Amino acid sequence: MKDVIIIGAGIGGLTLALTLHRAGIPCRVYELAAEVKGLGLGINILPHATKELAALGLLNALEKVAVSTREAVLCNLHGSIHYIPPRRTYDS
Repeated sequence: MKDVIIIGAGIGGLTLALTLHRAGIPCRVYELAAEVKGLGLGINILPHATKELAALGLLNALEKVAVSTREAVLCNLHGSIHYIPPRRTYDS
């Protein structure tokens, strides 16, 4: 079996690599950045993605550093509220 090639060691690429590893599928991850460092920004992880991280056994570690979203608001270009989706957890 040839290795799966993953381009990018961001949250998506690393999650895919862990999932493939768990399934016994060989992969290689390539990343352009020479080092991993904080960028001073946040990442919003939606419930379906949190479910995948939980399946990898990472939920406890995630909860230690996470700030839970209280509300998400989608606005138009003028700032008027377009939609407020219901808040969900990964198991709802």
